[in-house]
Amino acid sequence: MGGLGPSPIPQASQPDQLQPRMGMMHDLGSITGSVNSLAGQPLKDVQVQLHGVTGVGVTASTHTDGSGGFGFSGVPAGTYEIVAISGVQQVTERVEVNSIPVTTILRLPIRDIPNDGAGTSTISVAQYRVPEKAREEFLKAREALAKLKTEEAQKRVQRALAIYPNYADALTLRAILELNQSNIDAAMNDTQKAIQSDGNYALAYTVLAAALNSTGRFDEALQTLQRSETLAPATWQTYFEEAKAYLGKADYRATVQQLDKVKSLASTDFPQIHLVRARALIGLSQYSDAGAELETFLKKVPEGPDSEQARSMLVKVRGTSN
Repeated sequence: MGGLGPSPIPQASQPDQLQPRMGMMHDLGSITGSVNSLAGQPLKDVQVQLHGVTGVGVTASTHTDGSGGFGFSGVPAGTYEIVAISGVQQVTERVEVNSIPVTTILRLPIRDIPNDGAGTSTISVAQYRVPEKAREEFLKAREALAKLKTEEAQKRVQRALAIYPNYADALTLRAILELNQSNIDAAMNDTQKAIQSDGNYALAYTVLAAALNSTGRFDEALQTLQRSETLAPATWQTYFEEAKAYLGKADYRATVQQLDKVKSLASTDFPQIHLVRARALIGLSQYSDAGAELETFLKKVPEGPDSEQARSMLVKVRGTSN
């Protein structure tokens, strides 16, 4: 599965300019910040309004950019409310502006997207029930996993679940850690609990399907992924698990079709995609193309659990294609 670490605070590239009142040209400030989901993912195209609350007659409005950033410059000194609005969701923060730049983060109660940026956010009622301390531990666990600090991630996710046992995001993250340790039964148990806690969390279905794929239950995996695809149709991990399920069923053309969807959605070149595609191409007797995929995989992963097998496959396809 892909890394879920939070993004850095972005800066809006073209902050809105405010017209200061006469007599205040000497004392202007600026506000920059970002609007994120509760789980820390930047949200684009969110309306951000600035309201003066202490007699400073300034009101401005902008929208967050592709990185969730926004900004206002030329702001007269005073007290303001920053209001972020997305659909029926709204959050407000009060700030003091002077000559020192103000930086802030606003969090809207919108579900984090479990991918590398593609997809659409969905509001989850279950998110409202999660205590802030549990959410903080989950975010730290996710950041630790992104940095490959597995032990820290395990400790953090356990703390989050100790605070709130029905936290779907944390249960799913723990399942990912369990899958990485080949603890399949525990991963299935946690994803099923996550789905019971929040039936609209797409990533839980995708991780459950990964566990099913690892045990050869390919039809069940495909059925599970239908729900994930409905909830988050632009999530590349879903199509990757579908490709693995079709490969397990020896449906090589369907495997390649799903991998084409992965390629169109993923912003990073995940090495395992090349290995799965190579296996499908071998099944289709396209040995030259399979060899190219294996060479790409080995360039990216010269040493690893699958590297020796990839080298063996490459020798065979070279011999077959000659």
